[in-house]
Amino acid sequence: MNKKPLLISAAFVLIHIVFIAPFVPVANILPAALGALSMSSMALTLILAARWRIVDRIMGGPDKSYGAHRWLGFCALGGALGHWALASSVGAGVLPVLAESGEDVGNLAAIVLIVLTVAAMARAIPYHLWKASHMLMGPIFLLAAYHTFFVASPLAVGAAPWTVMAVASAVGLLAWGQTLLRKVAPTRLLTVESATPFDGGVDVTFRSDVPLKPFRAGQFATIAHNCARAEAHPFTIAGGDETSRRFVIRSAGDWTADFVQTVQPGDTFRLGRGVGRFLPQTGVRRREQLWVAGGVGITPFLAALEQMEPDSGARVTLIYCIRSRESAGAISDIEGHATRLPQLDLIVLSDRAQDRLTPARLTDIVRKMQKNSEVYLCGPEGLKSLVTDVWEIVGMSGRIHSERFDFRGAYGLTDLIYIGKPVMNAARQLLQRGKENVHASAGSGR
Repeated sequence: MNKKPLLISAAFVLIHIVFIAPFVPVANILPAALGALSMSSMALTLILAARWRIVDRIMGGPDKSYGAHRWLGFCALGGALGHWALASSVGAGVLPVLAESGEDVGNLAAIVLIVLTVAAMARAIPYHLWKASHMLMGPIFLLAAYHTFFVASPLAVGAAPWTVMAVASAVGLLAWGQTLLRKVAPTRLLTVESATPFDGGVDVTFRSDVPLKPFRAGQFATIAHNCARAEAHPFTIAGGDETSRRFVIRSAGDWTADFVQTVQPGDTFRLGRGVGRFLPQTGVRRREQLWVAGGVGITPFLAALEQMEPDSGARVTLIYCIRSRESAGAISDIEGHATRLPQLDLIVLSDRAQDRLTPARLTDIVRKMQKNSEVYLCGPEGLKSLVTDVWEIVGMSGRIHSERFDFRGAYGLTDLIYIGKPVMNAARQLLQRGKENVHASAGSGR
């Protein structure tokens, strides 16, 4: 597991404890700090969910915002559980007559927060149900805010932590309101111009009657059916011009499976604006780059190649890992660009042909590149780990660019097995040591 989020989360918790400590009695520091942790985490999740452009830019892209959103959810839950277990009614609150109702509302908010967080973590729950339940986080935050400011509390009204939480709550509610407005705001309506199926997916192009906002190669946009309260799903833009957008979509869930099987020319969909910070460099002044794509992870590179012109700039090596040519959307387009662009080295590896990307093979490719070359990764986590490990072993100094597209970040059976296996192994070792100690004690007593 990546230690960086854990360290940042630990520091985030510590900041709350240090900030609260001077303003409450010693016995109330931990429960008050945990309550503040839960409130600020919930407020920040709402701010991140609002998708303000400046916030996404600060975070380094929408995928980084979603990752932070997820960890803040864990902090909100942990803080709520700790506060719920340790807190007791102390002090007066803003309106003493509402103190008892503030405590009841806080208990309700904690219970519902637990249920919704568990639902968000379980991949077995269908996406559309999770999405609907997740919209309840706003009302839960309202209940938590009522509890925070009206329950009997050792934190004095107007104290610095109280003021900070009040401001954070106000901004969080503003963000939630904007999120709700965005759900009903008009989006760009496009018509399906062509839909070309391939094994496991579809290559689809949408056309607009009016010019669309420009996008950058590597960005993604949301697609939704043209109906009320339709789910919007993010997909990387594979290309397009002033009035069109192309996507190569693989069946990977209930929504995409239905889309792949049913989409037809003439259908209408709602399209969001292009967003994201995964931007392969195509200009002549670029550094040498390694692009690695797995399956439909080719889409940002397809858009980049479409915009690239033949030049004498730094080399670009594209490794395209596929299951088979039949399952590789737009493979002919990629090969066409390789023929058109002298600066591009294309390597297509097919599982069906037993031609896979191995650490040794990748090492040979990377060693021939300049040390300050940059790598862009788009594909499954295993492929990303392979490239990252080789990049570090070879000692490359260039930056690694990637985006996480599993925005839900839920856990399935495979994840639980992966997480639980080390725990089970540790338990077996402790049990074995216990048995050995018993036998040793019995032997020494003879």
